[in-house]
Amino acid sequence: MRTADILIALFFLVVGCLLIFDAVRLGFGWGVTGPEAGLFPFYLGLGLIVCSLLTFWGIYGKYKKDGYGKRLMPVGALKPILWVLIPSTGMIILTELVGLHIAAALFLGFYMRTVGKIAWVKTLLVSFLVPLSLYIAFDKLFLVPLPQGLWGDMLIPF
Repeated sequence: MRTADILIALFFLVVGCLLIFDAVRLGFGWGVTGPEAGLFPFYLGLGLIVCSLLTFWGIYGKYKKDGYGKRLMPVGALKPILWVLIPSTGMIILTELVGLHIAAALFLGFYMRTVGKIAWVKTLLVSFLVPLSLYIAFDKLFLVPLPQGLWGDMLIPF
């Protein structure tokens, strides 16, 4: 666990350094018309570096004193994570192919039935009505089309 904490602190330290580098490139002072473009990112990066160093210092001190500590994930914890990660990745891929409405219907139906073990009637109702309400609300009422994917226009004719 501490190794992961140290790596994350170092990652945010690098992000803070990149923020400061880009803010200096943009200009981070006070110009004639007010603050330059890099003023806020400069101080944001500076705060990120300070917080990362404080976090690294505290975690590294505990690491030197106590050793490695607990595991990041206990044994058997990967399975529930994969039950969320794999269907979510599948929904993203399906959204690119058939659009958000159909992908949401398939995702909701699969997840409710397989993971939640919810009855077929409720699963079918929810997996049909939620994407339909999204379609009506966004595409028809707000006139904001949601992603249709490569084949979505052919699959939803209305």
